[in-house]
Amino acid sequence: MLPNDHAQTFANAPIEDLLSILLRQLKRPLGTQGFKLTDAEANRLASERAAGKTPERSIELVTALEGIVDESNAVLGEMGLTFESSLKADLSTLGGWETTAEFLDLANEKANAELRITLAAALDMAFVGDERYAPYLLFLAGDDFGDETVIARRILSFVTGIKPDAPDWLTKVRSWLDDSA
Repeated sequence: MLPNDHAQTFANAPIEDLLSILLRQLKRPLGTQGFKLTDAEANRLASERAAGKTPERSIELVTALEGIVDESNAVLGEMGLTFESSLKADLSTLGGWETTAEFLDLANEKANAELRITLAAALDMAFVGDERYAPYLLFLAGDDFGDETVIARRILSFVTGIKPDAPDWLTKVRSWLDDSA
């Protein structure tokens, strides 16, 4: 989970700022996938996307985001978890550790994989409307996973155009996604 001081930023920031923050948070993982990103380019990509444009390098970005999701899913898979089961998992039931240090490493690896999947799935959908990871975002949006839920809801609202305070918001978003598939 992201630090609590981000909660207000994620909930209230203009979508342009939110997209830029998410891109910058994935700067290192994007780099390992071959997508080099500067802060200025993150701001440009976010600004163009928020304005309704498809920014240059969007396809390259999405390929890198998909690589991040695949890599992170593999990390969770090695723990015997899926993204959804990982978010609900009680860390004390996970094996593979004997010392406190090993437990903390495992917990950190799990949390990082969950966060990378959340951010990459959100950005993938935001930049090209790819619904491949919609189930992840809907899962997050339908529960309370803190900042990850806020991010999922903001991105789903951005993509669908459905206001977050709309009655039956989640039902409307699911219907919109079903109709656009």
